[in-house]
Amino acid sequence: MKKMDEMDKNILLRAQALGYKCTLILLSLWTFYNCYQVLANGAKYSPLPGLIVCFAVCVQGFAQMVMKRKMIAGDEEYREPNKFLWAIVAVVALSAILLSVGTFILMKV
Repeated sequence: MKKMDEMDKNILLRAQALGYKCTLILLSLWTFYNCYQVLANGAKYSPLPGLIVCFAVCVQGFAQMVMKRKMIAGDEEYREPNKFLWAIVAVVALSAILLSVGTFILMKV
């Protein structure tokens, strides 16, 4: 494999970012179309595209937080709380709230 210089790395990074954005847009459109079909035509709901979108965004966000934390780990100038841990706690709490509200609504219907 050829060693990449800065220009090649920049091109690869831009291409990956464009592919990621395009994938998220297509999955989001698929999710909205699926929701429309459920509401308009009574079709069966498929949570797969929405779950993939949520998973991709969470992985990207957590990876960004971890990389930022590692970059400033030895620097005395920057001090910030552990956002990664708080983000995990927030995601777990939000998931529990959404599951409980969703279950309550489904049990009432």
